[in-house]
Amino acid sequence: MEFSAGKPEIVILRHGRTTSHFPLFFATQQWQRPCEDSGPVRIFCETHTTVYTMLQRRCVRFGSTVSTRVLSHHHTGHDRRRCHTGRYDVIVVGGGHAGTEAAAAAARMGANTLLVTHKLDTIGEMSCNPSFGGVGKGHLMKEIDALDGVCARICDKSGIQYKVLNTRKGPAVWGPRAQIDRSLYKKHLQDELFSDTPNLTFLARPVEDLILTPNSQPDSDVCKQLVRGVRLDDGQCIHGDTVVLTTGTFLRGQINIGLETRPAGRVGDAPAIGLARSLEDAGFTVGRLKTGTPPRVDGRTIDYTHLSPQPGDDPPQPFSFLNDAVWIKPEDQVLCHLTHTNSTVDKIILDNLHLDRHVLEETTGPRYCPSIESKVLRFPKRPHQIWLEPEGLDTPVVYPNGISCTLPAEVQVDMVRQIRGLERAEVIRPGYGVDYDYMDPRQLKASLETHRIKNLFFAGQINGTTGYEEAAAQGIIAGINAVLKVQNRPAFTVSRTEGYIGVLIDDLTTQGTNEPYRMFTSRAEFRLSLRPDNADERLTEKGHQAGCVSHYRYHRFMDIKHSLDSSLQLLKSFSQSSTKWKRQLNYDLLSETKSGTQSAFDLLKYPDMTIARLGDVVPELRHLVPNRQLCNRLQIEAMYSCMLKKQEQEIQEVRRDEAMTLPDNLDFTRLRVSTEVIEKLALTRPQTIGAASRIPGITPAAMVQLLRYVKNFNRQKRGSETQELNPA
Repeated sequence: MEFSAGKPEIVILRHGRTTSHFPLFFATQQWQRPCEDSGPVRIFCETHTTVYTMLQRRCVRFGSTVSTRVLSHHHTGHDRRRCHTGRYDVIVVGGGHAGTEAAAAAARMGANTLLVTHKLDTIGEMSCNPSFGGVGKGHLMKEIDALDGVCARICDKSGIQYKVLNTRKGPAVWGPRAQIDRSLYKKHLQDELFSDTPNLTFLARPVEDLILTPNSQPDSDVCKQLVRGVRLDDGQCIHGDTVVLTTGTFLRGQINIGLETRPAGRVGDAPAIGLARSLEDAGFTVGRLKTGTPPRVDGRTIDYTHLSPQPGDDPPQPFSFLNDAVWIKPEDQVLCHLTHTNSTVDKIILDNLHLDRHVLEETTGPRYCPSIESKVLRFPKRPHQIWLEPEGLDTPVVYPNGISCTLPAEVQVDMVRQIRGLERAEVIRPGYGVDYDYMDPRQLKASLETHRIKNLFFAGQINGTTGYEEAAAQGIIAGINAVLKVQNRPAFTVSRTEGYIGVLIDDLTTQGTNEPYRMFTSRAEFRLSLRPDNADERLTEKGHQAGCVSHYRYHRFMDIKHSLDSSLQLLKSFSQSSTKWKRQLNYDLLSETKSGTQSAFDLLKYPDMTIARLGDVVPELRHLVPNRQLCNRLQIEAMYSCMLKKQEQEIQEVRRDEAMTLPDNLDFTRLRVSTEVIEKLALTRPQTIGAASRIPGITPAAMVQLLRYVKNFNRQKRGSETQELNPA
């Protein structure tokens, strides 16, 4: 790199973070030493350590001030992350949760990978809520981790409160969740990607277009083009064998606050207009969705006196199978608090709807994370929950989860101050809505490669989903398959029987969506076997065969699996009569009339029975007790051992009876399914089970309920007809 003569200039090789001037400093043996009156200075980096890292480690001697320029690593010929030269195996566009998982997976598999995004400093940004996981979403997190993804591990060292949701129900539908420190999450994620991920290069430039050529070997009549790379906003072309688009809400993104609108993918970031047009010109079916975020509140101005505190779990449970504990002590976890809306809040909203463009427009928003305006319109005259969630340990900002809002800023302040505990709250930033383009996901294969353009993959909100977890799940699958495509190997897919990732992608690619798609456990018909605790058993070995799981994680998994299998056999090896067990354990719920013998494993199915309690009468089991995670998994395995057989029968039943006709006078409101499913069935009124299964939003789990209801309906109808023919 050439410098002009004059004052010494030190080039700080950083990853997009802003900086200004630093004093003249001496360099270690890796660096050329500048002097006070020298000419231009060139700094060489022979390892991944940057000048910025050295400054952080205080390897400096302060002197006079010198000029400093901030450049990315690709500007130096001495770093392995050179940009714009050669050809990349995988180009990932977008640095959100889908993009980071896609890029990390591709690089982990040895592919020469480039991540292109508007700003390097926003890589890993938590644009909306400061949390990961939950019911359904926590399952995705565990599966991403089982495939060696990054987000679960980062959450384990940036969470400020950990809590397993839905514990009143069975373990199959528990929802691991963590409140996250936004700054810590981004810092730890960037540290891992920038410093600890070989084969990965970064570039901060907008992508305006795709480089396409005719496809000489089309997979179908639709696939007539082949992607060859991307074109940047300055006209420069970057060539790659595969491209993964993870554009989030940036495709023709538009922010709405009240009646005001402005082009943006999120606050402070420009939308991707050119790329959106390119996809439309390529023939993709494009839709429009919207989402929103609540106003942020200064926690120092909240009165928590009369609010309900919501503590974390003790001990907190980690997301990652690699971790036995999280970074924070149980007693250091922050509290969240619960409050509610009221009739005054409703009145303010209803009186100002004419000032809310986001609500008045026809674009579809999220059904399961609606704005407070939508809640008031759909469910009037009832209080709505608001969870006050701290955004970090070193910030006063609080995220009021439950009042996503796009009213004018001054109206939002009035509304917030009518909520209990927020009477004197200061609104730091108003809530806003975002409209954006998405692609109909039915244009994708199960590998997330597009049908229309070969070697082009979509992942995240571009496919119509909402949420960090759904985006990350798609990102890791797209990244894996982009590499496998380059390697000319079969695609990596997760079926509905193997994971919630499979449910997510199957729903998207077969049913599509006309509203932001969110994962729930009710979407999975095999949820008894698709539990958070066994995601590694279901996916890690498969991921290792594909090449996306490191040897370290794989060997760790094999050790866990060996411990689990040997412990299961040990539990099953101790059998005796129910009478003897009851006498030894002093356990009244155990039936003495049950014939035959029962093993220690069988006994774990009973309430309040634990391995520690069994160890009191079976000394050989006592060594298992200190391993809390192992004991939990053994107990869950015992709990569901019989139910899994019944679930398999239900699956076969649905397949056999798919062609069953539905009575014209079927009352769908009698079904024990979600309101969404009832609305879609009642609107469409399908004639057969097969037709019902193809309605977007009708889950396989709902099909089981529908099939049972129809069979029962027909039996009752036949019984009534028999009574009419044979009166008493």
